[in-house]
Amino acid sequence: MNISLYYSPGSCSLAPHIVLNEIGQPFELRKYATANRDNFSAEYLAINPKGRIPALQIDNFTVTENAAILAYLGRRFSSAGLYPPENSEAEARCLELLAWSSNSVHVAFAQLFRPERFVLNEQDYAAVKESGHINYKQCLSDIEAQLNNKEYSLGSEFSVVDPFWLVFYRWGILAGYDMRSNFPVYTDYAERLCNRVSIKKSLATEGISVWG
Repeated sequence: MNISLYYSPGSCSLAPHIVLNEIGQPFELRKYATANRDNFSAEYLAINPKGRIPALQIDNFTVTENAAILAYLGRRFSSAGLYPPENSEAEARCLELLAWSSNSVHVAFAQLFRPERFVLNEQDYAAVKESGHINYKQCLSDIEAQLNNKEYSLGSEFSVVDPFWLVFYRWGILAGYDMRSNFPVYTDYAERLCNRVSIKKSLATEGISVWG
């Protein structure tokens, strides 16, 4: 089995990177830095014509979109215990949180750093960013509430959702928020996650830190 993850350091691709380290199967990392617009190179567009990171290849099969990648990895490598039983209420909740993370939380953050995706005129960027701060802080508050009295996003077991939520915590720090003061439950959770070997390894490989 040949597994390749197309990633950019510090992007949302950190989530499947962590999951692959949790699974323990050998895999290859292929770096396409979004800061250099490598994701719009002809080479990468041949993999993902949408030009978005990440993409996952297993043998001759390619899947894109983070929520789909995380769910697919969780189900395909079920022995790793990162995904709930199929057709269970827990699976429905997992898919709900993955979809919300991708469609709401990630989109809100994109307003801060990719305002050009939302409006045509640069003069409107400030309004998009202002709205993004409101939306992203609300999403972080929602995660804070979701984590209250829980060890992980789905309860007592680490799942494919948790690396995605660690990405959002890190991005909150990058956005200049006082995460420790404003989101203490979320902060305790992030600190616990950062003790996992898979997360330490992924952060070291990408040359990044959760804490800024």
